[in-house]
Formats: sequence, C-alpha cells, structure tokens
Amino acid sequence: MPKSLKIFILLFSIIGFAKLNAQTTKSENKEPELVQFTGFVVNIDSSKTLPYVTIRIKGTNKGTYSDMQGYFSFVAKKSDVIIFSCIGFEPRYFNIQENLPGNKLNSVITLVEDTFFLPEMVYRPNPTPEELDYMFSRTKIPMDELTIAQNNLRRKPSVDFGELANDALANSSWTFNQTADRAYYAGQAQPIPVLDVFAWNQFLKSLSKSKKKKK
Repeated sequence: MPKSLKIFILLFSIIGFAKLNAQTTKSENKEPELVQFTGFVVNIDSSKTLPYVTIRIKGTNKGTYSDMQGYFSFVAKKSDVIIFSCIGFEPRYFNIQENLPGNKLNSVITLVEDTFFLPEMVYRPNPTPEELDYMFSRTKIPMDELTIAQNNLRRKPSVDFGELANDALANSSWTFNQTADRAYYAGQAQPIPVLDVFAWNQFLKSLSKSKKKKK
C-alpha cells in the first residue's frame, strides 16, 4: 500500500472520530426541552377545584399559583419535579417525563386532604356565682405579687404619685382651657372665683407649699 494512501486513511479516521466525539458531547450537554405545563388542581374526589395552590419546581424558587378556578399554566423543563402544596392538603410531587412527546402537557392534579390530630381538651361550663366565690376566696396569691400589690396601695406612694408633674396631655388641656376662658370673657372683667371650691383648694395647697419651703 502506498505511503500517501496510508496517510490519507489515518487522517480520515482521525476526522471521523473527532466528529463522532463532538456529536456525543453535544448530545450529552443538550439542555432538556421546555414544556408548557397546564392543568387544574382538584381534591381527591374531584368534587371541587382548589384555588391558590403553591406550584413550585423542586430545587428552585420558580413556580406559580393556581387561580380561583384551580387553573394553572407555566413553563418547565422535561425531567423537572413539580411540587403542589396547599394548607390542609398533603404535598403532591409530579415528575415530568424526559421522553415526553411534544412541548405541551395537560394534566389534572389531585390533592389528598391532610389529617390533623389535636391534643385532647376538656370543656366545662361556667361556674356558678357560689363556685366562683369559693374558688376566688381560696386562691393562693404568690407572696411576691402580694407584696407588690401592698406596696402599691401604701399611702406615701399614692401621695408621691399625686405630686408628679403633668404630662403633655394635661398641660395642653390646661392651656386650652385657659385660652378658652380668656376668649369667653374678652372685653369684660373676668369674675373672681370666690365661691369656687377648687380654686380655694389650689390656694390652700400653694400656701402649705410656701410654708414648707420657708421651714
């Protein structure tokens, strides 16, 4: 066999192997085809559609919700796993087949109601006034809370509380009343509150405070 023919056969074999390898790599790296997934979500006996069901592609944050009639439509890839979840129902996993013919998929998804077991509870009627008085009179109040209540009812804290400065609401109310009085008696002499008990009370308090300051 001539040497040039051997070289030609070798080059042809190398080129054919490279094309075959490129095609294999291309087929391996080929992205899954997209599918328009459309359908309805209903309960297990198909008696009613389920609105606002969360539909999510597993492993991603992509998905959608079913509308008021339980209808949904979104784009997914073949071989994707779709998760349907709704409060009160068990989650449903739907696998889109990789060898699905075409690029459209229509399906009715059924969800099974989830069962909840609540702890046992005992309901009793309201007690009668006699039972309420009996329970209240024999209730043991913790000593720390009883001590706090007794301290709050002492005379000195009550007096100290009465001598606290007015807050913003009381000050604004007093200013508003004073302004209203001046407007009411505008253009005339304002009467002297000789018979006003509250005015005398404030006057006596001011006198006692002035005497304490002098001492």
